[in-house]
Order: sequence, then structure tokens, then C-alpha cells
Amino acid sequence: MARQYGPFTNNKTQMGRETVFGTGVAATTIWRAPFSMIEDASQSQTVEENIGLLVQAERSYFTQHRGRLAMPSTELTYEQFPHLLEAGVKTATPSGTGTYTRVYAYPTDNSVPTPKSHTIESYNTVATADMVEMNGSLVEEFTYEANAQEAWKMSATWFGLRPVPSTPTTLSTLVSVEAAMLPMTLLYIDATGGTIGTTQKTGVLMGAQVRVKTGLVPVPVGDGSLSHSTYKWTKPEITFSLTLELEQDVAASTVAAERVAYRNKTVRLIRLSNTGTGSKGFTNDFAGIYDSFGDYTNSNGNTTVQLTGHAVYSPADTLFWSMTVINAVATLP
Repeated sequence: MARQYGPFTNNKTQMGRETVFGTGVAATTIWRAPFSMIEDASQSQTVEENIGLLVQAERSYFTQHRGRLAMPSTELTYEQFPHLLEAGVKTATPSGTGTYTRVYAYPTDNSVPTPKSHTIESYNTVATADMVEMNGSLVEEFTYEANAQEAWKMSATWFGLRPVPSTPTTLSTLVSVEAAMLPMTLLYIDATGGTIGTTQKTGVLMGAQVRVKTGLVPVPVGDGSLSHSTYKWTKPEITFSLTLELEQDVAASTVAAERVAYRNKTVRLIRLSNTGTGSKGFTNDFAGIYDSFGDYTNSNGNTTVQLTGHAVYSPADTLFWSMTVINAVATLP
């Protein structure tokens, strides 16, 4: 057989939802995004020794086996965004018929959420011999962000068991997806103790970013393997930024009002509500405190201000962070 070379366009990533953590399954869906290869992130140690030679003799060993996948930024779609949420927040049971609603929220009580681990395959469809899969894959961190006149983008970093050679699952069907657009997003900001989603801030939203460090980490205990056998939760950390257009309606100004909240370190109830076609959409609620208030910036002739902060648990509102996604997918592939 002639030598075969793998064009970059033939690279793909696909995944399947595991039933048991770390037990590999066949891929069930193709990840529609730019490609990134699963990385063997195992750590090794080189032994320092003096053995009568000028040069270093080879003596090293692995201390842990681990895998990693950094998914590059791609359009956030209502159909595939839930995979990041399922593997980084919790497994959600959908409600509804025709359109399905899934709610993802970090608990504000002592309960512990159960994420859905994935098996991820990365390979080239022409040169398949180098195909690897990573079992027990969970999301360590994910980001969703958007700028004016653009689509929302999502990216994520996964960790899992050490990548192993395998045989790729034959998949060719692409999930039908729809990108969420920033212009179709409404911004609400309310005072703590009030009702989130009451006060829309019209004519100001020029961009937003939310970065979620999920708190999921491997547990590297001694269980007869250099790979971790389970995972645990640590404290989730969520940071955000809002880019607002400078405006004024009579004496009212959104930027001026939020500057007061920044000065007073006041908790704000923030909602980003997005709509797509056919009742698709997402609603992101969180309680936040501003950490910095940016300078006036020239954004294509517009004067914008960037507010950055972090999400906090607000006992008065029983709120930390929640994401609701509505799509037409009854069962996530």
C-alpha cells in the first residue's frame, strides 16, 4: 500500500459520554470546531547522580500519568455548549418536549454535583495509526465570550487519564448547530435582594466574557496505578468582564451607576439572556462584585468601558452562578 499523508483538514475530535468514569466508550458525536490534539501531560522525573561521567546517563521515571486537551475558541452553539457544561458543572436532566431546557448551576448548599465524564478521540482520518483517546475526560476550565456584531465563542481545557492508542469510531454525521449571537443578547443588572432579570440595560452591551474554573481536579492517591482513579471538587472560581457603551439618558447612565456599585463593593445580580431561532437560547445568571473599572476606550469611534469582577455567593439571593440552555436536542449525543 502506498504511503499516506494526513492533510490537516482531515484532523478531527469526537467524543462520547461515559457511563462509568474512566471506562472508555465509542464516540457518538463530532466536535465541530478547529482541531487540537490530545496531549500526553504525564510528568516525569530525571534522577541526578554522579557516576564518574561528564555527561548525564539516562535514568528517569514517570510520577503520574495524565492527559490534557485544550479546545481552541469556536462559535458557541446551543447544541454543543452543553457538553462543556455537563463535563464541568453537572449532568442535567432536560425538561420539555420539542425544545429542551437544561439547567446547570453550582450548588449553594452542601450538595456535590455529578459531572458527566467523556471519552475523547483525536486523530487524522487519512493517517489513523496515530489515533489516541483520552478516557475520564472532565473540564478543568471553560470560557465563553463575545464582542459587538459577533457570535459568542467558547473554549475549554479538559483533563483525563493518560491518552492511549485506539481504533477510531467511524462517525460522519454532523450535529446540526446554531451559533449564539451577541446582538441577540440582553443584559440585565439588578440590586441584591431584588429579582434578577428585572432591569434591562438597553443600548450598552458591547461585549462580555465569563471564565469558569470548574474546581474539578484529579485525586492522585496510591491505588496501584500512576493514573488517577477518581476526581474531586474544589472551589469553583468565576471571573467576568462586561464592555459597556458610554451613554446617558437625561441624568441616568449605566456606566455611572455601575461605577457607584464598584466604589461601594456592592453585589450586583447580572443576567445575560440570549435568544436564537425556534426558542433556542441561553440564560446566564450570577451574583458578581466588580474588581476593576477600566478607562474610556476608543472602540471604532465608540467610547466603551470594561468592568471586570468575580462571581460570589449571595445568601440574600441564593445565587452564585447558573446557566440555562434551551435547544432542540432531546438526548445529548
